[in-house]
Amino acid sequence: MVPVRYILSYQQPSRKYIDFEATFPVSSEVMEFCLPAWRPGRYELGNFAKNIQKWAAFDTNGNALPFEKTNKDTWKVSDIKTHTVVICYNYYAAELNAGSTWIDEEQMYVNPVNCFLYLKEQPDLGYEIHLDVPKEYQIACGLPLKDAHTIVAKDVQQVMDSPFIASATLWHRTYEYAQVTYHIWIQGRHDLDEKRLLDEFKAFTISQVSRFGSIPCTDYHFIFQFPDQAARHGVEHDNSTVIAIGPAERLQTQAGYEELLGISCHELYHTWNIKSIRPKEMMPYDFSKENYSRLGYVAEGVTTYYGDLYLKRSGVFSTEQYLATLEDQLKRHLHNAGRFNLSVADSSFDTWLDGYSLGIPHRKVSIYTEGCLCAFLTDVEIMHLTSGRKSLDDAMVLMNDRFGKKGIGYTEADYRACVAEIAGKDLEWIFEDLIYGTADYLPHLERALELLGFELQFTNAKGFTQQTGALVLTKGTGFKLHALWPDSPAEMAGLSMGDELVAFNGIQADQFLNTTVDMEKGEIMNVTVLRNRNLLEKQVVVSGEAYYLHPKLVKGNSTNLREIWWKNKR
Repeated sequence: MVPVRYILSYQQPSRKYIDFEATFPVSSEVMEFCLPAWRPGRYELGNFAKNIQKWAAFDTNGNALPFEKTNKDTWKVSDIKTHTVVICYNYYAAELNAGSTWIDEEQMYVNPVNCFLYLKEQPDLGYEIHLDVPKEYQIACGLPLKDAHTIVAKDVQQVMDSPFIASATLWHRTYEYAQVTYHIWIQGRHDLDEKRLLDEFKAFTISQVSRFGSIPCTDYHFIFQFPDQAARHGVEHDNSTVIAIGPAERLQTQAGYEELLGISCHELYHTWNIKSIRPKEMMPYDFSKENYSRLGYVAEGVTTYYGDLYLKRSGVFSTEQYLATLEDQLKRHLHNAGRFNLSVADSSFDTWLDGYSLGIPHRKVSIYTEGCLCAFLTDVEIMHLTSGRKSLDDAMVLMNDRFGKKGIGYTEADYRACVAEIAGKDLEWIFEDLIYGTADYLPHLERALELLGFELQFTNAKGFTQQTGALVLTKGTGFKLHALWPDSPAEMAGLSMGDELVAFNGIQADQFLNTTVDMEKGEIMNVTVLRNRNLLEKQVVVSGEAYYLHPKLVKGNSTNLREIWWKNKR
């Protein structure tokens, strides 16, 4: 079968346009060429066609062909009488994150799912992609190379899931485990400790691969973008991941380096969970429209849980570092009143509605956070029921054996059945009350933590936010209300999201005052806010309740389940 042949070039990188010339074999006199509407790893519509400025079609002899755009990302070309048709277009590549496409003086970075055309009726067509770039440029990609600047892919599914960077400044190192080579590619400034980086990546790789028994690829590529602007983003692919962290100086901090490890371990786990163990609705991906699924609590939630836990199990994270990640998930959960309105399963379905933004107040939850906590509760409950003989790890291995390795998509019922098989009973309260429902997680979390020998404590209820329920976002010297807890003193007093705090009881608001305000139940706080250029006075009556508290995990005596949890091995 003749492949689609692409040539990518550019004239002036500062203009941010990449030029595409795509030669397709002809199947009929009228053909429809499509651009993907979304990209795997981001379950929302991307509308990538908005970045195309020019589009034209030609026959083999260079004669222009008539075409029309039939919807937002489909073009119909007519009167084709030669063996090939050539589509020429450009793409505005001015966004740099883990799922975007970018061009500048130092690199060409392409996510094909943003900008490559495909034929819906011919999904098995291969692709041959030649990059017209300087001869000294290397290519970082999970796909094989035909020559130094030519990439090949076997079909539409593979090409759309294989981003690449072409640059003369790529940093490249490798390590091996179980006859698989793992590549680390870095584009951007960095001063990382090479030995530490390779040792720690290999450690969490061994921990994950050992648990599943094998990895479903013959090589794997960690592709990093370290831009000079702020970025924190990772996207999983079949045998690679792109991770963007910036600005570059952030990696010189302990927190920044821990983020690098956390995202990397998370994305590697996706190689099994979502790329191989995939919901039935996405098998295969339909790039033309939404792929609705309620299984985000597995795809992202379970991955978030294990992305952090495997850093602890492999010895890369200390106990304190791991507990800090779990405390962060607990805080995110407890600070989101949307947990009382929309379940994590329904929130997964609705990523296609409002993406990954916060959305309107108190409407939904995060598939990452609530999914992670549901995975944690499931794991502890299985260990408890089986006296530590089994865990959620065993359920995920079973999912991989039954579905991932066989290329079969799974359903919600399949996941629940695998968990029940490992646990020895259906975990009805987790699924019905927490995953599909909006019951309070807190009593279940406290019980699970107690089984592991931890106590959940909270900070003292002092400060404007904790005493009034108004979550403040600090920007420079200003304080804006970011969220209001439902029926809290702040909301009942008529404060509104977006209000800028000016003064407390006549004293100018500052960070010290914001965090040290301490009033008794029934006291009145006079709050001055700036709203739409108007100064308003609001009286907030302190209720004595505490809001937006910060959770803290305190270790008690070690338990048998805790030791099994730390060291769970196949």
